[in-house]
Amino acid sequence: MVLIRHDELDNDAVAYRVFGVTRDKKAWRASDIIGDGLRRKDWDRTEIAWRAASRGYYAEQAGLVAAATLAANTEDAPFRFSLALATADEARHADAFYQYARAIGGDVEPDAQEAMEPLDEMLLSLPHMGRALVHTILEGLASDEFILFGEIFAGDPLARLYEAVRTDEIQHIAIGLNYLSRVSATPAGAELWREHGQEWHDIGFDVTALNSIATSCARLTGRDPEKVRSWFVRRHRARLRAAGLSSLDLGGGERK
Repeated sequence: MVLIRHDELDNDAVAYRVFGVTRDKKAWRASDIIGDGLRRKDWDRTEIAWRAASRGYYAEQAGLVAAATLAANTEDAPFRFSLALATADEARHADAFYQYARAIGGDVEPDAQEAMEPLDEMLLSLPHMGRALVHTILEGLASDEFILFGEIFAGDPLARLYEAVRTDEIQHIAIGLNYLSRVSATPAGAELWREHGQEWHDIGFDVTALNSIATSCARLTGRDPEKVRSWFVRRHRARLRAAGLSSLDLGGGERK
């Protein structure tokens, strides 16, 4: 790992501002959000909430490892510094979901780790630029999913946890998109993007099993599954296009 010169931290004004937003934000505490506001054990969505929080613990931990690995393997100063803060965020997120799962169910769902391990393995198998893209894609789709989770678990502390986590994830998306827009504009990055960008995008989009997520969210919110899926895809496309990454075929990934 190479240490980066001090004058490279703020030589891109936008990237440095993105770092500053994450650096200067006010931290939140899961215990303050959970408090004593848990639903009764006979709440009809207790088990769904427990499973969601259990898997959230491992999903956020996978995000932690990905962010830390990206930070250690980049020579882009604002990206490294921003990811260091994002790594701490992911640790707070994982702990928040752990606290909730333990409070509502006594422990984390036993099968949650096995369900999330393919995600962790996929992220670590990718090269640096591909990992940055896929990590950002996953953060984006998760932030959209959390909007629906806020509705599904309305009135329960889990909804407020998702709202707090989503605020952080939006900042992480900005970190990733800013980096990708800058690195893909360099000669070396542009070549990698032309050769592998579509492949990395499709890997990241397909690993989400979006069709299954859309079906589950639609069932719990009373919406049409295809409309929910289309909503996810539209928001995903808008994020990449806003970052100038519209050269990819954003067709929408798997339909399993």
